[in-house]
Amino acid sequence: MLERRDTFVEIALFLRNALLLFAVLLTASLLIFSQYESLLLRLGIPLISLLMVISGILPFLKTKQSSWKIILAFTISVLFTSILYYQIEFQTYEYPHLALFFSAVFTGLAYVITKSTGIIAYLGIAIVCASSVYVDVSSEVISRTNGNDHLILAEGDTVKMENYYICYPSSGEELKFFDRIPMRYEKGSIVKFEEMIFKAEKSHLSSFDFFSDLEMEWRLVPYPNQAQLKSAKEWENGEAGNEIIDTLLKNLWTSMKTEIITTSSSMNDTNIIAVKVTRYRLGVMVWFGAFLVAFGIIHLFLKRNSSVQITPE
Repeated sequence: MLERRDTFVEIALFLRNALLLFAVLLTASLLIFSQYESLLLRLGIPLISLLMVISGILPFLKTKQSSWKIILAFTISVLFTSILYYQIEFQTYEYPHLALFFSAVFTGLAYVITKSTGIIAYLGIAIVCASSVYVDVSSEVISRTNGNDHLILAEGDTVKMENYYICYPSSGEELKFFDRIPMRYEKGSIVKFEEMIFKAEKSHLSSFDFFSDLEMEWRLVPYPNQAQLKSAKEWENGEAGNEIIDTLLKNLWTSMKTEIITTSSSMNDTNIIAVKVTRYRLGVMVWFGAFLVAFGIIHLFLKRNSSVQITPE
C-alpha cells in the first residue's frame, strides 16, 4: 500500500514538473509572440487548471492524511465555484475560466487543510489564479452604446457613460471623468423616452437608468395632446458634476482601463476618437496573492538555510 502511494506521488510530481515546464514555455511564447495572445491563452488556461489540480492532490498524497480531508477541500471548492457561476452569467467560451477558479480554490484549501510545506506560496498562487478569473469574468465595458463597445467622442464632447460622464478636452490631453449629478423632476413634468411620452407621478431625483424609476415615478401617456408633445423633453439621468479621476485611481476595489481604439479628423478639423472603457473589480486581490507568493518563497528560502547544519572543521 505504501509503495503504491509512493508511486502515485512520483507520477504526480512528474506530471506537475512537466506541466510547469510547459507553462513556462507558454508564458515565454506569450511575451514574444503577442499577436497569438488569444490562442496561447486558450491553451494556457486548461494547462494551468490541470497543473493546479495536481498541485492540490500532492499534499494529500505526501502527508498520507485521511481521505475525508480531500473530500472536504473538493466540496468547498465546488461550493465557491457554484456561487461564482450563479452570480455571474458565464458564456460558453468562459467555462475554462470556471475550471481554473475551481482548481485554484481546491489547491489553496489543500495546502491550508494539510498544513504542508510552502503553504504561504501556494496559497498566494491560488489567490492570484482565482482573483484573475474573477477580475476577468466580472469586468464590464461601461462605454457600450447601442450594442457597440466603443464610445465615439468628438473634441470638446462631454457625454454620459453609465454612472459617469466622460470628456474629451482636446487632442493630446487625457480623458476626464466626472460624477453624475441626478436631475430633479417635479410632479407633472413631461418627458420623452424612446419615442414615448411619460408624466412624472411625483417629484423625484433621477436614477441612473430610466427603467429603475418607471414603476414608481413615471406614468405612460398613451395619447399625448399637442401641448404635451411640444413641452416634452428627452429624459436625462443627470449632468456632469465634479471630476473624479483621483477617486477612481485611489479606489482599491475597482479600476478603470481606457483604450483609444481609433483616431480620425472630420471635415472641419475636429478630432474624433473611439474609446473603450472597462471597469475591473477586486484587482487588488491579484497583487495581494502575488505578495503572498513572494513572501512565501522568501520564507521557504530562509527556513531551509536556517535548517542547514554547519559542522565545525
